[in-house]
Amino acid sequence: MSTHIEAGGRLAHPDGGDPGGPAGSPRDPRRRGGRAAQSAPSGARSRVRRWIRPARVVLAALVILLAWNLAAPHYPGYVLPAPIDVWTSFTSTWSRGVWIEEVWATLQHLLLAFGIVLVAGLPLGIVIGRSTIAEDLSRVVLVFLQTVPTIVLIALALVVAGASTSSVVGVTVAGSITYFLLNVIQGTRAIDQDLVDMARAYRASEGAIMRTVVLPAVVPYFLAGARITLGVAWQITLFAEYLMGAEGIGFQVSSAIKLLDTKAVFMWGLSVVAMTLVLEYGAFRPAERRLTRHVKKG
Repeated sequence: MSTHIEAGGRLAHPDGGDPGGPAGSPRDPRRRGGRAAQSAPSGARSRVRRWIRPARVVLAALVILLAWNLAAPHYPGYVLPAPIDVWTSFTSTWSRGVWIEEVWATLQHLLLAFGIVLVAGLPLGIVIGRSTIAEDLSRVVLVFLQTVPTIVLIALALVVAGASTSSVVGVTVAGSITYFLLNVIQGTRAIDQDLVDMARAYRASEGAIMRTVVLPAVVPYFLAGARITLGVAWQITLFAEYLMGAEGIGFQVSSAIKLLDTKAVFMWGLSVVAMTLVLEYGAFRPAERRLTRHVKKG
């Protein structure tokens, strides 16, 4: 390939290439075009990958449903009801407005308690993780909440507030907050102290250190603790409704068991599973992607 010299001594390429650099350099338009061509397939692959994991979840659910449908005829209906019977129970409950009413009551108990745990647990966990004085003062309370049986908390709540929404929420907060706190405390302790010392050497304020060092480092532990806490909160909320007779799914399960209505028990249980999946893929996964943008993916 021939070249000629322009004014100023720069090499000009007859094919229109950039005279400022050789072919294949970052300034070569052919290389830039190749990069653009490569980005299109990668974008398509990322869109495909985005749907692979939800598709696997749906596939797993279909396999379980098929196995359940095949096994149901071999057992009495009060032991293992058929999927169609459970669906009929759901449609009946839905048409009477009971499903929405009871699910809404349980979601109010659950989400209010979960919100209290997150809002109170994050600052408390950071303070306890960074201060030995706070750790010593809170140790007895944490051990008590971690080991006391849920049924004892329910009994105390009944004595203090009776069978009410505040009782269910209070029991759920007390029974689940330690799972979240311990994760945040562990995340705070795992922070590289050299980063904190470097920030202080540059005279960064405590608020700036909290925003730029502590909180980003605690985010993975925050998300892990929130996931675990949500599962525990579901169990405690339903158990409290069950024993207290408070409005919600737990009370409906109690009534169905007394009537030996197994298909209703299955229906309410599957409703909880469905709502948990909605929270996972509708709230947790988007929040996780947003909060961990600063973390490099391997």
